[in-house]
Amino acid sequence: MTTRAADKRSTRKLVILAIVVLILATLAWYVRNFASLDYLVMQESRLRNFIALNPWQAFFYGFIIYTLVALVPGTGGKAIVFGWLLGFWQALFIVTVGLTIAAMAIFSLSRYLFQASIERRYGAFLALMNQHIEKEGAFYLLTLRMAHAPYSIVNPVSGASRVRAWIFFWTTVVGLLPANAIWTYVGIRLPSLSELATLGANAFIDLPLLVALVTCAILPLLIRWLVGRFGIPATHEPSRRPTKEASP
Repeated sequence: MTTRAADKRSTRKLVILAIVVLILATLAWYVRNFASLDYLVMQESRLRNFIALNPWQAFFYGFIIYTLVALVPGTGGKAIVFGWLLGFWQALFIVTVGLTIAAMAIFSLSRYLFQASIERRYGAFLALMNQHIEKEGAFYLLTLRMAHAPYSIVNPVSGASRVRAWIFFWTTVVGLLPANAIWTYVGIRLPSLSELATLGANAFIDLPLLVALVTCAILPLLIRWLVGRFGIPATHEPSRRPTKEASP
């Protein structure tokens, strides 16, 4: 039975790999034959003109697209693209609110529909999370967010845990805000395609951009080092706070 399950997983992985390779090959063929840099520059110019002439419509479309894409695990780099197109403040608002809505949606689905399956799949991590929530409270979730713990695990497991929805909400907003701001800033510092066509690789020589990229890489590592070095401080005395089970 175990061998059959392993064979099915292997077959599934091969099929997924074949699909990915096919998609990449198709994109490479399209870019090579049809998407010249001049063509891409023209399309970017048209898109930026639409955004400039229809700011509220562009904001609405961007918000809907970002929120929907945020529901899909493994879709990183969105904040950079939105910062590149929409500017810092609009993109930061869309990224922060969109990520929070997506996180709350997964949290709620996990808590009210899929709690049993989450408990079976992530039982060990769920038990560990409940222990930390009992001892450190909201600071534990805040640390997970700032350390960039995988959203695809933290969101559903939090829904199956004892954490209150309000605590999950505000720790998500606050914990993700620094990284959201940095990635959005990276987006606004990236050159446009027309600048890239004119300056070539020199368009990427930008000190604030390099500093922001280094900060993006260092921030999660710094948070993890601080937690490992000093531990997670308790926000309350565990003995004074009775355990409260989350609603199924």
